[in-house]
Amino acid sequence: MSGDNEESKTKSFKGAQVLWPPDISDDILEDVIEVASQTLLEKSFEDDVEVARIVKQHLDEKWEPYWHVFLGKSFGCHAVHEKERFVYFTFEESNISFLIYKIS
Repeated sequence: MSGDNEESKTKSFKGAQVLWPPDISDDILEDVIEVASQTLLEKSFEDDVEVARIVKQHLDEKWEPYWHVFLGKSFGCHAVHEKERFVYFTFEESNISFLIYKIS
């Protein structure tokens, strides 16, 4: 977002509330939300390290390596990332948020 006084906005996309506009291509955005959602269905949130590992491994294999995946119910972050390789989204039903970005 361009201004410091602008509020963060979210948009519903594929069952997640995405910080909008995301700095990621639509195909990666759709893919990562689907993988994160499916992984949360298969794994418990208490196993958050395993959830992050599965999502990261998928991204590294499909969209080239060096992705970073964070998830939780309450956290903040400042990250330097590649252009068009950053997204933050929350699954409302579980209140679990993902911060995902790629660096070289």
